[in-house]
Amino acid sequence: MKQTLTEKSREQEEHEAIVRNREDPDAAVTWAEYKSMTFTAQVIMEIVRLANIVPGIFRKALQDVEIKGYTVPAGWGIMVCPPAVHLNPDIYEDPLAFNPWRWQDKPEITGGTKHFMAFGGGLRFCVGTDLTKVLMATFIHNLVTKYRWKTVKGGNIVRTPGLGFPDGFDIQLFPKN
Repeated sequence: MKQTLTEKSREQEEHEAIVRNREDPDAAVTWAEYKSMTFTAQVIMEIVRLANIVPGIFRKALQDVEIKGYTVPAGWGIMVCPPAVHLNPDIYEDPLAFNPWRWQDKPEITGGTKHFMAFGGGLRFCVGTDLTKVLMATFIHNLVTKYRWKTVKGGNIVRTPGLGFPDGFDIQLFPKN
């Protein structure tokens, strides 16, 4: 999917516009500003898709369940691995690529689905989902409007099944002038 702007510049553009429109450029993020962060919402969805912190979700089959010709008997324990579901190439084109544009034409997912369960699903949906998204958006806003950075070392990615950086990923932050 070709885009005219990189993720970084699109993100910066969205947040710098918020700062430009404020009376006080150093003011905290307002609710209206947060709700206007449409590209940031896409970035957050892609972050939690790729770097889901939950390695497995355990459930109990309440009745026999038929899945692709196999039967899971009632009473058996089931472990769903969200990182594996989130990397399914039948659902997500080029699933290992960071592509926030994949969320552009989708209504905001407010609950878990069988193809996206970064925050769980059903009765056990994470009660902190919205708070998490607000905190991530606020962090991103402050990062892109107040700092620039460069990679110092590391960055090798390992999936086991979650996302990890065995050599770390060190960056150096510099305040923007």
